[in-house]
Amino acid sequence: MRGVAGGEAVVVGRHVYGNLYDCNSEVLRDEGRLIQIVRNAAKIANATLVSVNTYKFGANGGLTVFAIVAESHISVHTWPEHAFATVDVYTCGNTDPEAAFNYIAKELGAQRVEVFRGDRSLRR
Repeated sequence: MRGVAGGEAVVVGRHVYGNLYDCNSEVLRDEGRLIQIVRNAAKIANATLVSVNTYKFGANGGLTVFAIVAESHISVHTWPEHAFATVDVYTCGNTDPEAAFNYIAKELGAQRVEVFRGDRSLRR
């Protein structure tokens, strides 16, 4: 792989992120369930879970669930009133961020998924 300036680029991380539409709104509101989904996603990615934090936006609002993994992070942001969520899985090393992203999309009941992929590269 060649960098912009013509030097070699070494992929150090892979980022899979996207938008999930027409999700199950009850799951999007369920803090405990979302925490478990993110924990399971870390296992599926072959990532080492360090911590999970959440933030709830009002009594019936959405949630942010953010996991620190030794290899980087996994985040889920929900808007249950729109049956919508965004997901980021960024990892390095011998991991599978795509499998984790797909698992989260399935567990949230997404009927339509927009997924984006990017390599994080070290330019030499």
